[in-house]
Amino acid sequence: MTARRDVLVVGAGPIGLVAALLLADAGVRTTLVEKETEPGDLPRAISLQDESFRTLERLGVADALKAESLLDTGSRYFGLGDRLLLEARPVASRLGHPAKTQFDQPILERLLWERAVAHEGLEFLRDAEATAISQDSDGISVTVTIGEKTQTLTADWLIGADGGRSFTRRAVGIDLAGTTQPQRWIVVDLHNEPRARDPFAEFHGDGERPYVLVPGVKGRLRIEFMLFDDEDPDAMTTPERIRELVVPRFRAELTPDDVRRAVVYIAHQRVARTYRAGRTFLVGDAAHLMPPFAGQGLNAGIRDATNLTWKLIEATTGGATERLLDSYEVERRTHGAAMVTVSRRIGAVVMATHPVVTRVRDTVVRTVSLIPRVRDFLANMRFITPPDYTAGVAVPAHGVTLDTVTVGRALSQPVVRDATGAERGLDAHLGRGWALLQIGGPPDAAVDAYWDAIGANRLCVRAPGGEPIDGMVTETTAVLTPGAGALPVFVAVRPDRYVAAVFDSAGEQRVVERLRAFIDDRSRRTDPYSGIPHSRPPLNRITR
Repeated sequence: MTARRDVLVVGAGPIGLVAALLLADAGVRTTLVEKETEPGDLPRAISLQDESFRTLERLGVADALKAESLLDTGSRYFGLGDRLLLEARPVASRLGHPAKTQFDQPILERLLWERAVAHEGLEFLRDAEATAISQDSDGISVTVTIGEKTQTLTADWLIGADGGRSFTRRAVGIDLAGTTQPQRWIVVDLHNEPRARDPFAEFHGDGERPYVLVPGVKGRLRIEFMLFDDEDPDAMTTPERIRELVVPRFRAELTPDDVRRAVVYIAHQRVARTYRAGRTFLVGDAAHLMPPFAGQGLNAGIRDATNLTWKLIEATTGGATERLLDSYEVERRTHGAAMVTVSRRIGAVVMATHPVVTRVRDTVVRTVSLIPRVRDFLANMRFITPPDYTAGVAVPAHGVTLDTVTVGRALSQPVVRDATGAERGLDAHLGRGWALLQIGGPPDAAVDAYWDAIGANRLCVRAPGGEPIDGMVTETTAVLTPGAGALPVFVAVRPDRYVAAVFDSAGEQRVVERLRAFIDDRSRRTDPYSGIPHSRPPLNRITR
């Protein structure tokens, strides 16, 4: 085993696996600690967004997961008498992947787990449980029990990805703020669904027993039923009672082999008071717990992992400032808390059972849907807002804009053609680290040495038409290039594909000075994305 790691990750659920693989792919010496010996086989999360697929594509598992998923899905909301109140689909994705997908979590976990096991640069300790954590300004020490043996692992940084009951969170003294909803739900996952269902998750607020129905592929179907206060969870999950709930309303027949699982859950709406304690960071359910109604829990966790890991990668090179590491909480906690609120509000609408409340709800939804702007807001699911990182690692634009590029938001991913004639998504040309796009102007425009120093991959993006040369791609459909002129405009793209800055040559120094407050090229020792092995650098002395 490695004597000292750069990063320790506790928890090999999907979020911990994503974090560990992103780090290991960048050459960061990472150890992943997991108390189980096999990947999880419970279909917990069921909804995946385009941004999550963007990260999974970087890890090489997106296509395999898509083959087992129901792509490009929407939501339908029903009221009293099973009357359709609203049909909603997310705004068409600009990130190169389906906006919303119904997937199977065990398949995702298996794909990530197998890649982690095979990864030569990742130390993956299974049957290993973290039992004690200590930290100081020099590093982290984690006591781990592996089988019958106990040992201490040391690292510069620690990521707690160990779920809602996170040992890491408790060990470093971070508590959760929020509440627990009183309503309990039964989740019934079925095999062998005989009906071909429309690609919509259905939310039925019938005023009697609210339920949610989510179809999948290959005969998978999830049905969730709300429990009432006087109902016993054990009694309600017996095979006999599950059969009564499902047959004949949803299935003509139900055999024991058709039931994949039936469990009762209580939804929490809580957010960690801080996402960071010294050298320890929280991601996923360790950082936030949210009701399932907006399908945001796992997606928020993947965003956490993608956001945090590139900053820790910078920390291992010596370029990360304290402000960069603090930006993880600035960027992720705000959006995580917002998604908890959205999930809670959707749940409140679905779970109403009082006769007066349900009638008022249906009337209000039908009435406001007559207003075009409100109908568009609801039908396009604009209430699920994307992250905005303008308060973090971003430099506000100053006098220079591009029509479809927004600082602090995710970069769109158009299909582009390269010098070989191949057509692929833009991400395939950006590299794993920073990228500096040039839109408009001559392809050899001079730029500051800062970009080379932080390992930014330079790429010219041109409007459709013409033949690209090396270092240049042309869009097949104009996405990023509308508004481009004769003078070059530059787009600084972070490793997580968010836009850090848009500027011209006159404004470049201002951007460099602002970004240097996060990543100091003068103290950066190595390029973490070059793939060139390097000896272990001295300990990073960043403290909090």
